[in-house]
Amino acid sequence: MTTKPIIHGSFTIDRTYPVPAAKVFAALAQPELKARWFAGPPGWTEYERRMDFRVGGEEKVEGRHPTGKVSCFTARYHEIVPNERVVYVYDMHIDGSHLSLSLATIELTPEGDGTKLRFTEHAAYLDGTDGNDARREGTAWLLEQIATFVTAS
Repeated sequence: MTTKPIIHGSFTIDRTYPVPAAKVFAALAQPELKARWFAGPPGWTEYERRMDFRVGGEEKVEGRHPTGKVSCFTARYHEIVPNERVVYVYDMHIDGSHLSLSLATIELTPEGDGTKLRFTEHAAYLDGTDGNDARREGTAWLLEQIATFVTAS
């Protein structure tokens, strides 16, 4: 058996929301709020969700996509500064295979009457493929879900 090469990637996405940082942070930090935007695409079926939002705490979200693939996100929080930043490491599994391991940071800064969110990810794709473009696209979609949530509530 040949071990596949690890492909490294990173990206940053900046997004501005027309609400205070406390509202964006709540969407990230409160399990009942995060469950309303952090999920798969339409047709996704949730299998498991748990979240312990504290330094050292863990989060898990697992479910089946409309394509039939099962994704599993598991994270551990390393730094949390209320209304300012969140730093965590997470693993992604698809159909039981370890797809990637990432260090992610979310920084919140005031911008006028709103909040600038900067999401930065450094990933190691373990399956030998460069998943950076797909990961950036999926993350941008999730950041749009936050926008829809915080502006509607």
